[in-house]
Amino acid sequence: MEVESKQTTLIVAHRGASHAAPENTIPAFKQAFAEKADFIEGDFWMTADRQIVCIHDPNTARVTNQKFNLDVRRSTLRQLKQLDVGSWKGQQFKGAAIPTLQELLDMLPADKGLFVELKDTRPAFLERLKEIFTQYGMEPQRLRLIAFDPDLVKMTRKVFPDFKIYWLYNWYKVKETGDFSNTPHEILRMLEQLPCDGLNINPFPWIDLSFVQNLRQLNMDFCVYNVNSFDELLKLLTLGVDAIATDHPAKLRQQLEKYFNPLPLSRTKNEELKVKENGDYTFRNHPIED
Repeated sequence: MEVESKQTTLIVAHRGASHAAPENTIPAFKQAFAEKADFIEGDFWMTADRQIVCIHDPNTARVTNQKFNLDVRRSTLRQLKQLDVGSWKGQQFKGAAIPTLQELLDMLPADKGLFVELKDTRPAFLERLKEIFTQYGMEPQRLRLIAFDPDLVKMTRKVFPDFKIYWLYNWYKVKETGDFSNTPHEILRMLEQLPCDGLNINPFPWIDLSFVQNLRQLNMDFCVYNVNSFDELLKLLTLGVDAIATDHPAKLRQQLEKYFNPLPLSRTKNEELKVKENGDYTFRNHPIED
């Protein structure tokens, strides 16, 4: 099976343009679209009053500089909205609030999409998510539902039979033993069991041609998150990655376009080679004006 570079590789802004603005906030998502991201990615939980909010951690300690440690699932939207989750990134973001899913959908351009990381594992969360997507008439192609928990992936498929669902996986090295968390074979065996449409994985040396070919044989999409360097991007593009999630969408967009359009347009032809079907060729080593 061939693996080819794709000019349709999606750039996904990881928690928004989180290099420039506080993660998972409206300023970060607005900046992501200004930086030409195709999709934004956020993390979602359901509050005590059945509102779905965008925040990575199960509590608010980290994004409030440890000032307020509220359990997101046990707090109301009103309680959470009172918190400043922007100042930790810079005083210019003071007053930024935890956004709701509806606020993100309201600002989502018609030609853009949303990666929804499912943090909350409760069935009621998925049902509420479905209610909101139905209310907004969200088209499946504009959404990707992603989760680390295999059981949550299975639950999500039952609630969202027509949406693309990706299994999230984080490859790492076990500190105590020096072993890797799982082998490529184990990951592929898990994918065979899961009712999902793709794998969303972090950059790792074991992502190679053989691994991607095996993914494609399973009809899986191939997505990678935490891609912030050109070396990582170049390797993944040559392997035909479908989507890359990054903290730096503008930088990755520029590198992506340069990869697919490496040479400037020229009014001259240099070292012109013409090859015929029978193998005959002519070669000229001098510039020829158009």
